[in-house]
Amino acid sequence: MSHLKKKAASGVIWSSIDKSSTMLIQFVFGIILARLLLPEDYGLIGMITIFITISQALVESGFSRALIQKKDADQVDYSTTFFFNFLISLVIYGILYISAPLIADFYSEPLLIDLVKVVGLNVIISSAAIIQRTILIKKINFKKQAIVNILAGLVGALVGIGCALADFGVWALVLQYLSRNFATSVLFWILSDWRPSMIFSIPALKKLFEFGSKILASTLLYSAFQNIYLVVIGKVYKSEELGYYTRATLFKQIPATLVTTVMQNVTFPVLVNVIDDDTQVKKVMKRSIKLTAFLLFPMMTVLIVFAEPLVMVLLTEKWLPTVILLQILSIGVIFFPINAINSNFINAKGRSDLFLKLEIINNILTIIAIAVTYRFGINTIAIGYVFASFIGFFTYAYYSGKFIKYSGFVQLIDMLPYALVSGIVVSISYYLWRFIDDQTLYLAMGLITSAIGYIICAYVLKFKELDDIKEIIQSKLKKK
Repeated sequence: MSHLKKKAASGVIWSSIDKSSTMLIQFVFGIILARLLLPEDYGLIGMITIFITISQALVESGFSRALIQKKDADQVDYSTTFFFNFLISLVIYGILYISAPLIADFYSEPLLIDLVKVVGLNVIISSAAIIQRTILIKKINFKKQAIVNILAGLVGALVGIGCALADFGVWALVLQYLSRNFATSVLFWILSDWRPSMIFSIPALKKLFEFGSKILASTLLYSAFQNIYLVVIGKVYKSEELGYYTRATLFKQIPATLVTTVMQNVTFPVLVNVIDDDTQVKKVMKRSIKLTAFLLFPMMTVLIVFAEPLVMVLLTEKWLPTVILLQILSIGVIFFPINAINSNFINAKGRSDLFLKLEIINNILTIIAIAVTYRFGINTIAIGYVFASFIGFFTYAYYSGKFIKYSGFVQLIDMLPYALVSGIVVSISYYLWRFIDDQTLYLAMGLITSAIGYIICAYVLKFKELDDIKEIIQSKLKKK
């Protein structure tokens, strides 16, 4: 394999280890926390999620993507960005602190005043290690990132469980979040060789901001409108119902985020390196989307088909209203990783203006979906999310079709075989073991049968993605 291909292969492996491990930690310990805490506790955190997410986006200011996109980024660029990010984090936290009473009044939840003030500290904590993370991504070096994220995830999980057992209630979730991010920043400083110099260049800042500002604007729009569901549900409905929605969102996001992050972190720097060759770009895009579909569809199909036994076994009966939400939302999230690949292509071309345009269009779709559905219950809101996601997919794929003749329709055709095989295999597994009364055993047998059946079908149908995964693993073993 070429040097670039070897780096991409290594990136896929370590990024996969990173995300699969952190997601596993989040999933396992999240189940324990959900059993110990109440849906209302998760609802309270859901109410302030949008404010924290937007604050973190403002702190980064799109500079991380700008530094990755700039091939000749140097110490001046890194140091300038570091000090700018830290200064902005202090300003943003001050705004959050002052706004806490207003946020609490909006939701009519007095407890949110203290929650916002404490959770907001993460804005400062996270800003300390943005550059270290960016440099590792730019180098397609995911090994150190995996170590940091796994260790920090364990720290946060253990703190959260300990606090939940001590009856801290919602504060167990807050302390889990803060301890994990604090450990992340500390570990990045320990494992990274980079240190800031006492340099601050206004010209360098302006140049980075030309690209980063558009990324910032699109990220702000994305963060705001992705979390606006939580705002609307938290405002219109009870915190308990918002808790059900956030649990369903977490379940469906685990496989989608895992696949998205792995493919996005690897494909973006690779696309940057081949962006001037349309043939190579289309090849990378096509293989990325097929591999994404190969990995994602069986996982999402399992969530849809086995939603009820999953919730009953893992979260207990008190979370049963989450089932229908999980099934609906899992359909919509299928397009999320594919959209990320298409947006990577646009950003790799340096067209952050088009990326911003797409974000605006898709946010308009989100507003329309919410406006039409919010009065009819959270299940209807979830259905609106699915429709908005489906239409949004074609807007993201539009420029892929325009620039490299790889339209949304062609992308759907490429994904179709994996969707059909997943649907057939998982459905057969669901009905095959229906005679088993024990829910835990039924779920275990269904998942095992689904996994084995899918792999066998992929082998018989000669899905090339099996060879891709095998090649990546073999290249890593040879390197070692």
